[in-house]
Amino acid sequence: MEIVLDRPHVTCNEIKYRLRFSGPLRKYFINDAFCVRYDSGVDLRDLAPSILTIPLVALTAPIAWAVGADVRLNAIDATYLRSLATVKDVYRSLHSNFSFSGDIRAERAVSNEFCGDRTGMLFTGGVDSLTSYLRHREKKPDLISVWGLPDIYPFEEEFGDRMWSDADRFARLDGLEVIRIKTDMISNLNRDLLAKEFGLQWFRDAAFGLFLLGLCAPVTAARKIETVIIAAGRTQDCKGVCGSLPSIDNNVAWADVGVIHDGYEISRQQKIQYLCAPENVRYLSALRVCWEWAFKKNCGNCEKCMRTIAGLAAGGVDPGNCNFDINETTFPHIKNCFRQGKIALGDMQLFMWRDVQKHIPERVDADIYGSREFLTWLKGYDLSKYKASRLRNLLWEANHLSHNGRINTQSVKRKLKCYFYIARAKLGHF
Repeated sequence: MEIVLDRPHVTCNEIKYRLRFSGPLRKYFINDAFCVRYDSGVDLRDLAPSILTIPLVALTAPIAWAVGADVRLNAIDATYLRSLATVKDVYRSLHSNFSFSGDIRAERAVSNEFCGDRTGMLFTGGVDSLTSYLRHREKKPDLISVWGLPDIYPFEEEFGDRMWSDADRFARLDGLEVIRIKTDMISNLNRDLLAKEFGLQWFRDAAFGLFLLGLCAPVTAARKIETVIIAAGRTQDCKGVCGSLPSIDNNVAWADVGVIHDGYEISRQQKIQYLCAPENVRYLSALRVCWEWAFKKNCGNCEKCMRTIAGLAAGGVDPGNCNFDINETTFPHIKNCFRQGKIALGDMQLFMWRDVQKHIPERVDADIYGSREFLTWLKGYDLSKYKASRLRNLLWEANHLSHNGRINTQSVKRKLKCYFYIARAKLGHF
């Protein structure tokens, strides 16, 4: 089986790709055409094709390793090709059910050099990336903001515009540059089918770090960046499979560019405690931990928001000053969600809630809209006994999606096409 990458078509700041693949691979792709658009200030016209192909190779490599297909293309950066061999070995240790019989096969491996001295940082404005920025702010990094990941589809204009306006607002605090990237590449994958076949969340567990870093390659060439920083989404104590780990990200390289996976030694609640320090707290007004709705503030009602609200209160900071709307009903609502089993908690979420518990002081002095009573209750709550109610969780999720405007014609069409391909695959029509 083969995935063939045609030569990319480049305009000033946009790359268009087309894939050709063996029949059995068709089911994994909703579309065979892909696009990445960069800021107007990122001129791609003089960049080598061996660099411009990296984003699509980053997207297809994990699929090829999983299903046992070769990825064939004309030219690839030599350093990147070598780094993929190392990353493939790391994936072997993480994904025992992948085939790994396929490989990346390029007609030419090209040596590139940018001779840059700048730093780039993938940035969402969440706890992880904000912490990494503050740890490295003396480098004045370019902030790289990506629209088109599973949290915001490329057709969700209102959400994407809000994301970028928030990034701009944050960058103005310290006079930084924001580099915007918009892509349909992830949304054109049938992640639902990949998830069913390999028993994982495809983007989070298999694609995350490799894909995001691949998108950065053309930016580093155009902006003369020598180091890309990607914030750790979990700590070394959190077990389980993840698509962004030091063993993956720190081994990704191209030309003379290296990657730093930052903050892996710090838990999420330790990061929140760091952000709550007096010298950092002013940045919390721009905190953005979720993109469940397109309005100014975090939604405040998803599991991640509730966990962050609890963590901020445990750190003695008013979540109302951190881009959340809260009142006297907020903490009783979170408590009620636990008691009624409304939220689904996987192993990673349970680990992070335990991390919040661990950092709640023995004596809670601050009382923010009733946070003292809630934190006292949470500290003594046995999370090992928590069990989500499937019906209540389903109803809560449906209400959540509807209230936040996440159900629209294009997202429904995309989902139907995914499941149409799944049904065809079951019937052996691929």
